[in-house]
Parts: sequence; C-alpha cells; structure tokens
Amino acid sequence: MENNQDFKGCIEPAIKWQAGAELILQPVYLVPVEVFRTGLLSRPTYGTVTVVVDAVGGRPQTLHGKETPKVTGSEPEGVRLPVNISRKRAAAIAESAALSEGREGWRSLAVSSHVMAREEKVLACFACWIVWIRSGSSLTDSTSGKSVNAGEILGLVLP
Repeated sequence: MENNQDFKGCIEPAIKWQAGAELILQPVYLVPVEVFRTGLLSRPTYGTVTVVVDAVGGRPQTLHGKETPKVTGSEPEGVRLPVNISRKRAAAIAESAALSEGREGWRSLAVSSHVMAREEKVLACFACWIVWIRSGSSLTDSTSGKSVNAGEILGLVLP
C-alpha cells in the first residue's frame, strides 16, 4: 500500500480558496491507458486516455485528450484522506474503466476494445491530490466547482 508521502502536488484548481479555509485533500492516481478500438461500423482508433482513480475508494473517471489535468508542484495544508488503493490496483481499475467505456447497449456487440496500462508508465503515474474546500455543511471540489453535502465525504473514506 502506498502512503501519503508518495503523493506530491495537487491537480491545478479552477476555484481558489480563501486563506484560512478548511481544506480536505483526496489522493488520486492519474493513470495513462492506451486504447485500441475496432468495430463493424467504425474505423479502428488508437489513443491514450487518462483515468483519474480515487486512491481512497477506487472510483475511476476517464478524461480524453485536452481534458488531462495539470499538476501543481505543491499542495496546501489540510486534512489528508487515507490511501487505500495501491498503484497496481489503480492500474487494473483504470484498464477496466477504459475497456467498458462506450460499450453500452447494442454497441457492445459491434465494438472490440483492447486496453493496456504499461507497467513502466503505471509505476511513474502521478500520485497527487484533489483539494476540497469546506464551507459550512458543503464541500466544493476545487478542480470542477461541484458542491456536495459534507456527509458525502464518508462515501470517499469508506471503500
């Protein structure tokens, strides 16, 4: 299992916080995954997607192309959530997320996907933080601006 010292920097925030604000840092892995898709009704495609894997509960989010987040060199002081997912497990979660993406309904019969997270890239994948800003009874994700009830943070802590 990784520890909190292995996580460096944070994803560049879109929302700035006030000095003295209560911050919660969520550990995430940015895993590059190579995807090759073929299909009966489409041309073959090859590309790399970035999968953001939550290191607390293992929830993946796939980002394409220019959506890849920038990581700043330092992270602010705040409460750090525990790391429950290893890099190898994060790579497996990322491959699974990339494989199942776009395969809903009848398309699953017409599309074939092959994915691979290369081991050398996984070992070098970014382990960084997402900053949540607490204001009253809500939490705001500094990267997207999405607000959630403070009680929902339990969903992050409990895998």
